[in-house]
Amino acid sequence: MKTRLTLAALALAGLSFGASAATFDAVKPYQLLLVDGEKTKHSALNSVHSANVNGGKHQFVLEYVEDYSTKQDIRVMEGDPVIINVDTPADAELSLQYTKPTNYQQAREFLRDQTAQITLVDKRTGQPVDAEIYTIHRPAGIDLARGIQNYLKEENKAFSGRTDAAVAAAQAKFGDAVVDADALEMLKHWWGTADKDTQRAFQIWAIQQQ
Repeated sequence: MKTRLTLAALALAGLSFGASAATFDAVKPYQLLLVDGEKTKHSALNSVHSANVNGGKHQFVLEYVEDYSTKQDIRVMEGDPVIINVDTPADAELSLQYTKPTNYQQAREFLRDQTAQITLVDKRTGQPVDAEIYTIHRPAGIDLARGIQNYLKEENKAFSGRTDAAVAAAQAKFGDAVVDADALEMLKHWWGTADKDTQRAFQIWAIQQQ
């Protein structure tokens, strides 16, 4: 049970050993708000459009923001948050591919169904990459990123932290222990609902069990 629990804990912690670097590019006017449940350095004065990640499973949260204001009207378009879940190939150069709206009316049409018009591609090959892409309703509140993450947690759609690289590393260290699927899902659930201090405390505890 000790080995089994440690294997699950390492998987949950998302420890990446030997994983290759990859990039994710959110082409303007998309901005990157969250990477694997962690806020980027996005702010009202600073927009983030790219991230470096290891090969493996990741979750990216984006927002479309563009100013189409004129001298007569203030027209700032803010789309519903876009969630992208993808198993990132090693050394991939992921980028959004879509036809950028050129005016306010086109932006309104585009934002009615973003996911039907967005493709995730690997710029190295120019080929599409399989990914789960969907939108959620824009949450209320000033802290948009936190609101999105809280919603994803409530819906059990938040990034779990379990990567193939982490599981492989744990298996290499502890052998092919049989993982209790129900127990693992429960650990993932509690990990996702815990605050950062609790997660860190759990990681320390898990290391001490080795």
